[in-house]
Amino acid sequence: MSVKSAERVLDIIEHLSRIEDGISLMSLSKELEIPKSSMSQLLLTMVSKGYLTKSEGNLYKLGHKLIIAGNKARTSNDIYSASLPILKEKIALTGGTLFLAIRSSTEIIYLAKVDSDNAQRTTAQPGTRKPLHSTGLGKAFLTFEAHEIREALLAQIDYQRFTENTVTDADALRAQMVEFEPRGYVIDDEEGEVGIYCIAVPIYNDAGSIVAAVSCAGSKSMMLENKDVIAAHIMEAGREISKTQGYNSI
Repeated sequence: MSVKSAERVLDIIEHLSRIEDGISLMSLSKELEIPKSSMSQLLLTMVSKGYLTKSEGNLYKLGHKLIIAGNKARTSNDIYSASLPILKEKIALTGGTLFLAIRSSTEIIYLAKVDSDNAQRTTAQPGTRKPLHSTGLGKAFLTFEAHEIREALLAQIDYQRFTENTVTDADALRAQMVEFEPRGYVIDDEEGEVGIYCIAVPIYNDAGSIVAAVSCAGSKSMMLENKDVIAAHIMEAGREISKTQGYNSI
């Protein structure tokens, strides 16, 4: 396989990772600006190897081989391995759902999800992506990133609206960050999903840079009723996980 073909394969995988319902050959060819004949050959090979699937409606989706590879990458991640026992310890203390995520450009990727017995259902699952501006985890990255990185991200975000509360303006996000930063945690008030309230905190590495974020999400009524206690537990989880990454200035 040539370098160009390899790059195209990776572009296809990355593009499909953002599409839940599948996509046709024609649409994929147009969106990635790859000739139909070349795209057809690439897709045929990827389907035959199990990296993509093709539905009866001729729509392409990611295949089982990528599920296996993705799960392996997720579970072998140092932050995932270090965080999971801490998240399991904190879950009983919060009563919500705990999430761990990393950032990929202007999106977060969920690495882990730990549910309590009474957890509110959410659409977030390990391996899925969501925009920075509409999630507590994403806003944790925006709030606690270095200023120049934050400003670059704010300029690149596609400010899609998901609920009535979604913040769709960079200046409005900046105003929230001024409020959040001194607290040490951020809030998502039904901004990504109706009924879901979230508290999120940063995880730092040995250089003091944010490398991940952890959050607690649940029904708005439950979260508000126990907000101070939950915030304290999540901030403690963030500190404990940061220590496993070599961060000691806490």
